[in-house]
Amino acid sequence: MDCTRLEYIKNVNDDKDWAYESYPVGAYFQLNFKESEGTGVDNHAFNLPKGSLIILSQKPQGYDERYLTHVVELVNEGSQDKPQWETSTWGIFRWVKVHWIADFTDVSRIPLDRKEMRANWSFQNTKAKLLSSPKLMEQWGSIDALRAHLGEVFN
Repeated sequence: MDCTRLEYIKNVNDDKDWAYESYPVGAYFQLNFKESEGTGVDNHAFNLPKGSLIILSQKPQGYDERYLTHVVELVNEGSQDKPQWETSTWGIFRWVKVHWIADFTDVSRIPLDRKEMRANWSFQNTKAKLLSSPKLMEQWGSIDALRAHLGEVFN
């Protein structure tokens, strides 16, 4: 997988199991963003650029660690997705295409967020965070070094 377009990492969750586990490589789905009063999630989701790749990180119930489970591509502009949004908590979404998905049949083979990203950061909301963030760059030095490492993880 070409990791040169990896731009973001995003927290995802499911109440019971792995989020988005049933979508294979090449599938499309609605990547949800949780709306909370005053968080600006709607504006954030709207402005994420088409073509960007996002790593999905999640910690299912019953697990102690966060896992890197997907790499997805934003396939539309925010202006194309917004007319379909609803006013519910999970009504904000962007259409994405799966480029890589973890092997959920063997959890020991799913990359650990902490180990691969080498940063301890908070996942308090569902906004996508830039991979070029200061916390990650403290660990990696450059976005190219991080992308090269992730290329090995996801191939």
